[in-house]
Amino acid sequence: MSNKQFRENRYLNESGSKTGNWYMNRLDFFQFHQYPKYKKHKFISFCLIIVFIYLSFYIIKFSILGSLPFIYLTYAALMTFNLLHSKTCRYKGYFLYPKKIINFLRDREIEVDLDDFDSIATMSKK
Repeated sequence: MSNKQFRENRYLNESGSKTGNWYMNRLDFFQFHQYPKYKKHKFISFCLIIVFIYLSFYIIKFSILGSLPFIYLTYAALMTFNLLHSKTCRYKGYFLYPKKIINFLRDREIEVDLDDFDSIATMSKK
């Protein structure tokens, strides 16, 4: 195998090295469990995306500044849906994303053993 085969698109979300790795960087991201209202929150965030996109396009005709709150709410709903769909989240959070939601998901974090091979390999790359 040549070294170029390892840098394909399927390896881009993994911790970076020249050869690629088979693990996700566990020091930057965490996974979380589903919780009782998980599907309800996912559905609500999807509906809010549609509603806020419609409202922002409607209000942008009249005022660009008036549509900015709806654009932000669209971003927050889209990020929430993405996090709930992927079940992985960054420890540091995301740009302009509410810390309250990150802390809520962090309470449902899947425990990871930092002494396993993948975590030790991640720590050695830093």
